[in-house]
Amino acid sequence: MRTMKLAPSVFGAGIGNLSQQLKILEENNVELLHVDVMDGHFVEKMAFGPDHIKMLKELTTIPLDVHLMIEKPERKLDAIIDAGADIITIHQESTTRLYSCIEKIKSRGVKAGVVLSPATNEDTLKYVLDKIDMILLMTINPGEAGPGFHEELLTKIKNVRELIGDRDIDLEVDGGIDNTNIAKCKEAGVNVFVSGGYVSVSYTHLRAHETDSYLVCRLLLEKKKNKKIKKKKKKRRNKIYKSLFITKT
Repeated sequence: MRTMKLAPSVFGAGIGNLSQQLKILEENNVELLHVDVMDGHFVEKMAFGPDHIKMLKELTTIPLDVHLMIEKPERKLDAIIDAGADIITIHQESTTRLYSCIEKIKSRGVKAGVVLSPATNEDTLKYVLDKIDMILLMTINPGEAGPGFHEELLTKIKNVRELIGDRDIDLEVDGGIDNTNIAKCKEAGVNVFVSGGYVSVSYTHLRAHETDSYLVCRLLLEKKKNKKIKKKKKKRRNKIYKSLFITKT
């Protein structure tokens, strides 16, 4: 079984005390920090860029999972790589030069991935499977808050996991991930979970396992390295297990 990873989105952070929030994430052994780069063209919103990625790289040791929601990403790859991205995922729909983009990223020693929007057929992945390290499946339209997680996409997730087979590729989901669907996504084959709202980077929402949302996600993913929970938190942990009808191991 592949390692389960949570990737809180910096898009949900409070910029005013970002360094403090990142420290909290580090203390909680968060595996990835998800960074959305938006250009106002491929998606309506605008967010982050190379300068912001460079700043984040200086503030944290957490690997940066950079999701490019931009048209013609080939024009910005060098800047994103130079800024310190550890993983770069590119929308299949955003370029006609997907092969060359992947090759450029890999040639610079950075992990490369492909993103599919909800309506994009998973068959488009067949010809890049041997070139990539990650597949990101959007479960809402990119750059939109939307109505929430699209349940029908669980079939798509299962199909992609079958396509991956025994290849060393992480399968990531982004969009409306919370306690009502994270276990279903895991069962379908996902091992990396982005959350911009439920598991917030906000200092008021994430304090050393003190939030139900963070703890629930960890319990649902059965994080082995977090099984040692202090005695004062056991009562709360058992209460959450009971409420979710999870069998303890």
